[in-house]
Amino acid sequence: MKRFYLIFFAICVLFSTMVYLSIWWMLVGIAAAMIYVAYRFYAVRLKANEARNDGLQHQIEGLHTQLDNSILKEQRTSKEADQVKQAKQQLLAVMSHEIRTPMNGVLGMVSLLSGTSLTKEQAEYTETIRSCGESLLATVNDILVNDLLNFSKMEQDGTQLENKDFDLRNCLEEVLDMFVTKTGTDGPDLISYMEENVPEQVKGDNKRLRQVLMNLVENAVKFTRQGEIFLGTRLLQSLEDNKIELGFEVRDTGTGIRPDKIEEIFKGFAGVESPDKIGEEGTGLGLVICKKLVEMMGGEIAVRSEPGQGTVFTFSIILEVSLKSISNRALQDQMSSLKGKRILIVDDNPTSRTALVKQMESWKLAPVSVSSGREAMEVLSQQTGFDGVFTDMDMEEMDGIGLTRSIRQLFPATPVVLMNRMGDERYKQDAELFSSVLTKPLRQYMLRDHMLGIFSHANGIVAGTPNKANGVSANFSQQYPLHILVAEDNLINQKIAIKILTKLGYTPALARNGKEVLDMISHEHYDMILMDVQMPEMDGFEATRMLRVCLEIQPVVIAMTANALQGDRDACIQSGMDDYISKPIELKELLGQLEKWGQVIKSKRPASI
Repeated sequence: MKRFYLIFFAICVLFSTMVYLSIWWMLVGIAAAMIYVAYRFYAVRLKANEARNDGLQHQIEGLHTQLDNSILKEQRTSKEADQVKQAKQQLLAVMSHEIRTPMNGVLGMVSLLSGTSLTKEQAEYTETIRSCGESLLATVNDILVNDLLNFSKMEQDGTQLENKDFDLRNCLEEVLDMFVTKTGTDGPDLISYMEENVPEQVKGDNKRLRQVLMNLVENAVKFTRQGEIFLGTRLLQSLEDNKIELGFEVRDTGTGIRPDKIEEIFKGFAGVESPDKIGEEGTGLGLVICKKLVEMMGGEIAVRSEPGQGTVFTFSIILEVSLKSISNRALQDQMSSLKGKRILIVDDNPTSRTALVKQMESWKLAPVSVSSGREAMEVLSQQTGFDGVFTDMDMEEMDGIGLTRSIRQLFPATPVVLMNRMGDERYKQDAELFSSVLTKPLRQYMLRDHMLGIFSHANGIVAGTPNKANGVSANFSQQYPLHILVAEDNLINQKIAIKILTKLGYTPALARNGKEVLDMISHEHYDMILMDVQMPEMDGFEATRMLRVCLEIQPVVIAMTANALQGDRDACIQSGMDDYISKPIELKELLGQLEKWGQVIKSKRPASI
């Protein structure tokens, strides 16, 4: 508006000049008007630019403030993430130590127990404790620690698969052993069967396969009160480069899954309802991990189910056929001596009965199966020449004890093997009726040993052979003479370590903490110290650092600790220790360390004159 008045004023001046004044005055007026107009235009533009610059300056200052705030926020977030990561690592370390320490006692005592004279039943129980303990450790190390608490690593493909030789049948049977106590004496039957054309020795990730199977079997046990839980394995196809595709099935007779839940079953925390616990949270994160692990192993997983009719999980994985042979020629020759033996199998569970028949047929025996005690007595009366009878304990109408009493009356010389659940001791009042007692779920090697024992008229005692069975030789200390100090504060672990070393022929000394270690080494030289890491008053790290400074002749220090997470070995080595053994201590690993460092110590000793 101001610009309009200025232009109007200039026009008026120009007009007046042209009318009343001469041409020179007119030109001067025109010039003055133009100068004034130009000046005003410049002033307006300058003011607008200054205002715009002020606005931009304010915007820049605001952006700088936002950037500073973002940087501070990022720093706080990074610091919090580091604190959470550190707290997680501390939690994992504590969990690992607290679980592995008592497990060291369990497995250590089982190892010592297995080296004594045991009956067949005691040997079976001991082997079950050992396999379950080792499976539990695998669960702690590779499932609880690496997956459940570090699930985000799997999202970023941080989980790596191993490729090691392992016994596939043993893996399957050990998984079921883990759930024997959960099913109890009146729960579902646990049945495992691997088809004959499936190779027993394969290469792959044994721990991850075990993790998948344990999750699936655990779900089956949780929702199956009666009936059976079946774990089966079959060969799907042979592939190139010595690889095979195997199919696994976990089938139960439980409550089943609703159709609207099937599609969500592998999406995380899907609810599976059971009649007595409506809305109970069922599959959860475990099946999500199962799906990811199966896909990592080159396979697929699926589920089918009907409410009240049970559930079937199936999955496939790719493995390699191992080039290592696990065949035992002597055992094969012994089993071939049983070829053609006629065995009567009595079991009211058709799946269990069929699996046992197929197993015996693979050994070239001639099994006949029936589903009840009444049928068994009819077959025995009508047919002759049976070399033995395998009967289940729990059957309707006539149980295993009643059937065996009837058999003993008519066929007193026929061996009878009772297949019984762990913990069911009803048969012990009539133990003399049976030639042998097999614990369910049946394991192939136990079935084989019982059959060989029966038909070779074994006396039922498994001789204690600690040297051969456990790899412990009383002459070991003569080969590798060592003066050993055990530093350990846990009473059970002390007993195990001292007992094993004593069986090897050593006379170890004992220290209960780091201070006692320093006191003892100041008065006497030790070739080797088995050093626990976590001890009261002074831990193993501090004790090792101190003795590295104080002693002129240095001993070999081997960490002996329940801390088994990634980085624990590096921490031990950085503190001055020479080597590392994780708890629970495996006898084979301990022998390897004694032999390895025994040779080093022997080579450094001056030659005798």
